[in-house]
Amino acid sequence: MSAIERFLSVRAYGLFARTLFRAHTRPEVMRARFERFARVSRHALVEKHPGLAFEDHRLGGLAVEAVCAVPAPSCAVIHLHGGAFVFGSPASYRNRAMRLSYRLNAEVFVPDYRLAPEHPYPAALHDARVTYQYVRALRPEVPIFITGDSAGGGLALSMLVSAREQGLGMPAGAILLSPWTDLATTGASVDTNRTRDRWLSRAHLETWARYYAGTADPKTPLLSPLHASLDGLPPLLVLAGEHEVLLDDALRVVERAQHAGTDARAIVGRGMQHDYPLTLPWLDESRRAFREMAAFTARHSAPRALAGATARSRDSRDLATRSAPPPAP
Repeated sequence: MSAIERFLSVRAYGLFARTLFRAHTRPEVMRARFERFARVSRHALVEKHPGLAFEDHRLGGLAVEAVCAVPAPSCAVIHLHGGAFVFGSPASYRNRAMRLSYRLNAEVFVPDYRLAPEHPYPAALHDARVTYQYVRALRPEVPIFITGDSAGGGLALSMLVSAREQGLGMPAGAILLSPWTDLATTGASVDTNRTRDRWLSRAHLETWARYYAGTADPKTPLLSPLHASLDGLPPLLVLAGEHEVLLDDALRVVERAQHAGTDARAIVGRGMQHDYPLTLPWLDESRRAFREMAAFTARHSAPRALAGATARSRDSRDLATRSAPPPAP
């Protein structure tokens, strides 16, 4: 890709996001807009990718959609979608879940966790933890990874801390894409990158933080996991764009995790924006990011790969209901 194409892609991304998702756009409006532009039907995806398979899972009132783009996944991934804790859904993340499945050779589970402001903290955290417990029981024969982008990246880290505190056991690793880990908005990059971030600003972060935090202190460790103890966690791969206001939310997590003895590594996309591997997947930087992510899951799957690569267990499959792709809405 030429430098001009790269420049135009980044500029177009910023114009689109900043126009449709302003700091003070009402949550219900943002939600409707995101679904309108990002939602894709199963039928449309299966027509284009015939090998793609979906499964529906119901955990009480929580729906979880599984996406698998490979014939023999070597791991399971729980992806916690972004959207400022306010918007996003499995339907609007199907393209991204499919890409994660293909790139990571994984079966990807996307929970439809409850959204703010109707359901403030800790609703989303509870749903993420329930999903993790469910997938561990459902797929005991393969390594499990937690991934998340933006608000979902912060939620993924909060879920790991919560699981550690409850003695649930850790997954094989976690990948955090532009994670929002500090709802108190104390990172220096919130100001130093204010003219380079094409979308997000301090006003965005402070407004959206209030929707999710509700009456809780924004420095509550399970709400803003940057302020949690990060020892005893699985290996972390954290990616962020050089020019995004949340850069320090990612870098400080890696620094504090390393200081606590957790294996953690940061990748900063040169000249990149928020959530660049998922929002701008055609860029060379994004392709490199996906290669790093695939290498991370392969490396941390290796000890269990031979035991888990044969098949997903029949008993586990009986717990899920296979669904045929419905007609396009």
